Amino acid sequence: MHYSAKRPVVVIALLLVLTAITVYVNVINRGHLDEEKETSTIMLRLPNAENVHGNGHQHHINHRRRRLNNLLPSDPASVYTKSTNANANTQKSSNGNTDNAAAAHASSSYNFAVLIISYHKTGHDLQEDLVKLLIDEFPTPIGPNITAKGVKSLVRRRMHTPVHLCSRLYLQPGTVAVQHAPDLFCNAEKLAKILLEEGDHRKNKDSNSNNIQSSKDLGVKIVHLVRNPFSMAVSNYHYHAKKPIPRPEMWITRQNPCQVTYPNGELFADYVLPSLSKRSYEALNINYDSRLILRSEFEAIANDCESLYQTRKGLETANQFEHLMNLDAPDGLRLATAELTIQGDDNGGDMLRMSNNILKLKQAEKIVQNSWMGGRNKEFQVYTLSLDDFISEPKNSALEFLNFVFDHNEADVSMEQKESAAMKYSQTYLNKKEGSRHITDGKASDKEQLAEYLRHDAVFGPPMKKIEMLVETALAESRNTVML
Repeated sequence: MHYSAKRPVVVIALLLVLTAITVYVNVINRGHLDEEKETSTIMLRLPNAENVHGNGHQHHINHRRRRLNNLLPSDPASVYTKSTNANANTQKSSNGNTDNAAAAHASSSYNFAVLIISYHKTGHDLQEDLVKLLIDEFPTPIGPNITAKGVKSLVRRRMHTPVHLCSRLYLQPGTVAVQHAPDLFCNAEKLAKILLEEGDHRKNKDSNSNNIQSSKDLGVKIVHLVRNPFSMAVSNYHYHAKKPIPRPEMWITRQNPCQVTYPNGELFADYVLPSLSKRSYEALNINYDSRLILRSEFEAIANDCESLYQTRKGLETANQFEHLMNLDAPDGLRLATAELTIQGDDNGGDMLRMSNNILKLKQAEKIVQNSWMGGRNKEFQVYTLSLDDFISEPKNSALEFLNFVFDHNEADVSMEQKESAAMKYSQTYLNKKEGSRHITDGKASDKEQLAEYLRHDAVFGPPMKKIEMLVETALAESRNTVML
């Protein structure tokens, strides 16, 4: 009788203890469960995970997981939110007034989505500086908000999915975002829809989006940072052929510069050549005597790369960096330029990627101007800017950038404000150039000689001269637009 009376109390006590233990275990393991969930999702998108082998097996799998991670759609609330880290606790406007950080979440009166695109050695640091220029000198509500990504790319660079051949960016009005080396291999009409309309879909799914955006959507302004292919190639060689290796550039010790496939085995040439193998380009009013680059020219560059890589005595097992440190300058330049042109595995291919994207963006711009999309009162504006111009004329180039961004905001942003901001940018750039290893222009005495070597090289010269014409045509069109 005594035992049976106590049993309900004992049972209840045991249940309470078991509940406490369960809660404790769940708290401890929650992070591990989340990590496993994320890993399993990524692995579903990793087609060749089983082919990673050899020493460092887990290291390579983790590396490729990180590379594909940003292909997964981001959480709406996390992507388009004003970054509170952009200016710490305060923001300083162009007239010297300091505003509270709460203004970072205010609705912007700026009605465009601004996207700044760059490639390797066309202005990665410049891309970040231009965002900072807008945020510091033209804070909301006059200028656009910065996204939660800050000055980091919205999605993984140099990657696309088999279904969507263009990087999915979900741009929204009233924001400025950056993207380094996007894959834009879909057709021009699809690209226009992605950049103009997919942000609306994301906005509709985000109940809090109205707190961070403008009340109108006038379209997109794309600032495309490009570079003359010869100065791009020489700068790339000078940057990588020296010690120490910057931490973000350690890939140069791992990748094969001559690999022409994506990690899943797809040929980079199959994506980039279709838009570069035409004789004329109506969107840019260009006619060539021959195509920008033929498949045979692509293959010739790949063959030249293979003739240089791990074929010399003492370099049979050397990595790309060791080659650049030991080959004479012309051979090292050819190897580095091959990687910049035809390499598809990791950090290469940007010279052809840049050329492809010049054409696709201009074609999309023309489609919007001449099709039903224009009836929605959305504009698709592309402005091509050269890193070479920013290096030689930083103030004028910064002013061109600001004139493009704020050409619809004359009532809010005066020419005096833009000129003052451009002058500040120029001074900041000149100070930064003195102590920056990343800014390589003007620091090597042989740059003109190396550029001429490439220009007259039988393999690299012909396609690079046509790419040079493409770049100069796009730049001239943008300059003429500003003058009108």
